[in-house]
Amino acid sequence: MDFDTQFFVSTFPKLMLKIPYTLCLGCVAFAIAFVLGLFLEICFTSRFKILRTLAGLYISYFRSTPYITQLFIFYFGLPQIFPVMRNLVGGTVLVITIAMNSAAFISEVIRGGLLAVDKGQREAALSIGLSPVSAYKEVILPQAFVAAFPSLGNSFISMIKNTAIGFTIGVVDILAQAKILAASSLNFFEAYISVGVVYWVVLVVIDWLLRYMESKICKYL
Repeated sequence: MDFDTQFFVSTFPKLMLKIPYTLCLGCVAFAIAFVLGLFLEICFTSRFKILRTLAGLYISYFRSTPYITQLFIFYFGLPQIFPVMRNLVGGTVLVITIAMNSAAFISEVIRGGLLAVDKGQREAALSIGLSPVSAYKEVILPQAFVAAFPSLGNSFISMIKNTAIGFTIGVVDILAQAKILAASSLNFFEAYISVGVVYWVVLVVIDWLLRYMESKICKYL
């Protein structure tokens, strides 16, 4: 089979039109996941056993089951029990499920960042007159954020890639657009090679930006 160079090149402008939408899905999902992950970490380290148990079960389930299973349960399964969920569009379901899945991992990232801060930092902050809340806000959290930033960046990149699974429920992102182009021309190899190139370039740029931000944050702190 010959490689259709003309078709391969012609796919890029059409795929690039879907980059903003794909990034929007990933960014919104990450914002929700970060807040939910922080809440899970607070519950998991709470003194209340019921909160620790519920948070532990949530983290265990979403870390231990395939994401596509969670997506299908939410999109195909739950609407059978809750008819109101049939009104949710694919993009909304995709953002919600990616956020719910990633929050379990982000909570562990946040926990790792907090554990990376030496306990003496809190004691030192309290010794100079800071309240426990101020010590947490002014001393512990900034250091924990720096320690967790690389892993948070990796989580964000993974969430961008997870949006590709949205084509299974009709979300037209970069991958779904490539599938449409491939089906119309039967040039599947060329279409999927081009989508791989697009994802590669986009995520390399994002990775560079994250590394740049990390270096600036470290200098600021």
